[in-house]
Amino acid sequence: MKHIIPYIAILTVLFYAIFNAYFKKHSSKTVHTVSKSYAQHVATHTVPHVDEALSRIDTPEYTRQYITDIINHGSESLHFKKNEVMEKGFVSKQDAPKVACYVSTLAGEKCDYAKEASLLYASNCAGCHGNDGKGVHGSYPDLTRRPLLGIEMRKELLEHLRSKH
Repeated sequence: MKHIIPYIAILTVLFYAIFNAYFKKHSSKTVHTVSKSYAQHVATHTVPHVDEALSRIDTPEYTRQYITDIINHGSESLHFKKNEVMEKGFVSKQDAPKVACYVSTLAGEKCDYAKEASLLYASNCAGCHGNDGKGVHGSYPDLTRRPLLGIEMRKELLEHLRSKH
């Protein structure tokens, strides 16, 4: 009986790994979905509103505001992969725009950030996104990517809504 226990443990781990692989494979389909509440919100807007949003979406200012919003509110509503969801409040609401400005410089954009912004980024963000913003081992979103994934998802939704009108 003693000799069977290690085999049972190995089989248990193997079945658990297969179970996780199966469900992770199927849950990855939700990466590019948009929350129903956001889709309903956007659907209530008129074509001029959608056109106006699309005219700003590729600007550095829009990207900085998006990053600030993610810092302040988290990214749960975007339905990213489980390891890519960020909780809100890693820095204060007052410091979020400073960090967003610093993050934009990692992507090569110009932004005059406050001195403490790089320290705030290093102590609150770099653990997952890396000092260069490219994401640690590809596990977390690349903050130097343009457009950012969430903005790309918004743009696709807005373009889809515009084409329906």
